[in-house]
Amino acid sequence: MAAHQVNVYFWLIDTIASGRLTREDIDRRWAHCRYNDNGEEKFPERKFHRYKDEIQEIFDVEIRCMRNRGNYYYIDNKDDISGGFTRKWLLNAMAVHSMLDQAQDITDCILYEDIPEGAQYLSLIVDAIKQRNLLRFTYHSFNRQEQYELTFAPYCLKVFKQRWYVAGCPSTHPNETRIYALDRVQNLRPTTEIFVYPKEFNAKQFFAPYYGVFRNEEPTKVLIETSPKSAQFLRLLPLHESQKELRQFRGKNYFEYFIAPTFDFIQELRTHGTDIRVMEPTSLVELFREEARKAYEMYCE
Repeated sequence: MAAHQVNVYFWLIDTIASGRLTREDIDRRWAHCRYNDNGEEKFPERKFHRYKDEIQEIFDVEIRCMRNRGNYYYIDNKDDISGGFTRKWLLNAMAVHSMLDQAQDITDCILYEDIPEGAQYLSLIVDAIKQRNLLRFTYHSFNRQEQYELTFAPYCLKVFKQRWYVAGCPSTHPNETRIYALDRVQNLRPTTEIFVYPKEFNAKQFFAPYYGVFRNEEPTKVLIETSPKSAQFLRLLPLHESQKELRQFRGKNYFEYFIAPTFDFIQELRTHGTDIRVMEPTSLVELFREEARKAYEMYCE
């Protein structure tokens, strides 16, 4: 499939998802679209319906026409546009790519975050998961000075804070599921050796009680007190799927989680500063108290 055709697919999806549009509305936007290589004043009728059908077949996005109210086109399954999280994530990523491609003339006005290396291995890992092939790679952990060679059965991929991770079973620890950061991986290559994917493994359940990728703590109830400002932020972007807002009392808001208080989760709480106060468990309260004491002493020197 040509890149130009994919870009037109996503231009159509993005355009119609922005609101109910008539064919005349679509034609007007197409006339000024950067993918309109032939300078067409209208989106050709036969091409429009062919692309509409192909979009539904490939991306499970249905473009429908409301004929009894002025022939408006709209996305029928906009709230569940992909039928699944993975496809939705890919759809959004490709749509952003298409949008940025259209913005080549204003690249100085769009700022990006640097993304660590490792994404070049994604296709190899995906193929290995599908074909059940063991992988070999060199790994350089933050905890070890020397690199080491690893044979590995990949189970799933996870992205967290712009970094890609692969979870699976190393041959040196056949009964453990471990996680490796792709930006610490070198010389990854597939093998012809086959592994048995464990029937009991479920990627979503594997990470469910955790924030991020660290899994060195047991899940527990965590209660936090927040300012109204942070409460608004948490309602919009929950820290974790277990988040529950319990109550408001004397200008404070209270949220509860069932989550492992790992390094990643603690780091996220720290970013809110004094707008968030940990109430439970006691061990986490003591950790923040000790950190506050040390910070106070450091700045009083």
